[in-house]
Amino acid sequence: MPAADLNLLAINIATLSVLFFSANLLVVRTDKNHTYFPLALSFIGVAIVICQPSLKVLAPALQLSTLTLALPALLLIAPCFWLYVKGLTHNTLWRFEKSDIRHLALPGLGLLISLVTFWLPAEIHYSLLGKGDIAILEQTSALFRNFIYGLLIATFVLVLGWIAQSAFYLIKIIKRLQHYRNQLKQVFASTETKEIRWLSGLLLFIGIAWAFAAINLLLDNLFIASEFTQDTFQFVLLITVCFIATWGLRQKPGFEELYSTEPVDVEHQVSLAVDNENSQVKESENVSSEKYKRSALTAEMAENIAQKMEAAMASEQLYLDANLSLPKLAKLIHTSPNYISQTLNETLATNFFDYVNHKRIVAAQKLLLESELTVLDIAMQVGFNSKSAFYSAFKKYSQLTPSQFKQLSK
Repeated sequence: MPAADLNLLAINIATLSVLFFSANLLVVRTDKNHTYFPLALSFIGVAIVICQPSLKVLAPALQLSTLTLALPALLLIAPCFWLYVKGLTHNTLWRFEKSDIRHLALPGLGLLISLVTFWLPAEIHYSLLGKGDIAILEQTSALFRNFIYGLLIATFVLVLGWIAQSAFYLIKIIKRLQHYRNQLKQVFASTETKEIRWLSGLLLFIGIAWAFAAINLLLDNLFIASEFTQDTFQFVLLITVCFIATWGLRQKPGFEELYSTEPVDVEHQVSLAVDNENSQVKESENVSSEKYKRSALTAEMAENIAQKMEAAMASEQLYLDANLSLPKLAKLIHTSPNYISQTLNETLATNFFDYVNHKRIVAAQKLLLESELTVLDIAMQVGFNSKSAFYSAFKKYSQLTPSQFKQLSK
């Protein structure tokens, strides 16, 4: 075997090993949380699509069958990855529901074409998929030939559909992550470990890789020799798969710690927060009334909750807790999390994240002026988990860096 083919085989086997091993570990976790199952399906889909180099050497008899299943497998990857992201960012324990079935429409259509293809005469099946030769169709009846042409056209349309489908879910995931980060700020005082930033970097890389893969796939389906080498593609894929597998296995849903507590209606809180940012005060008040028209929280009760929060923050310095969350605060002051969130959004015109971090920055400013502690020590002492998060918050609330604030205050 030539060295180039040997390298391709080694990379392909390594990629398939990571995919199947990771998929197995993810499936084991699905009894507690359905979130991991779509990622496992996505990995299996990738494995079916890219396994040809290994099967060519190790199991030639399976080549044609897996090639036939490549179309539905290809169409399965993006929606399954979307469902995985949806599960990670869901504010309650996510379960696969009937409404999620619509995401499997294109893979289902691809599977139908694959099943029809399996029923074709063996020589035609092999000639079309194994050799990419349609000349054999000239020996068949006009009706049968037109039927096969219809299948080929439908396959090509679905390949084009995969390109559009992938772009659609890529955009959908980006929007979901933006919305998710707004949700986090309604519930947690520190969000750095929950923001799934690795996924944002991955999406940028996938976007670039998707463009190359789409061009390559189009060229192959148009029977034009592709300029992209298989070994380069397989090597990049191996790195990508290892990256996703590593983070996918260690990543927990952002709201997982709240699953056993009273649910917080963060959807309404996020919507209201966005409205407060984009509208005038009078308009925001109208939106606020609409959002909470069924709430039993009165203005007097909200004012009382605001005072209780202020008292708890002042006397117990709860903001110093790096893991402070809305449910934890609610438990400490014996109030409903939803009432606290409504009070923050309506009465104090802020969210939980900004409310707590403003307290932290005030405490940090005092330490900067009265102590000789380093910036990192101060950041940790007032409740931040990282220096970068502290700098970002400090600049937001004071329009100065910590060092600039200290210099100007002398």
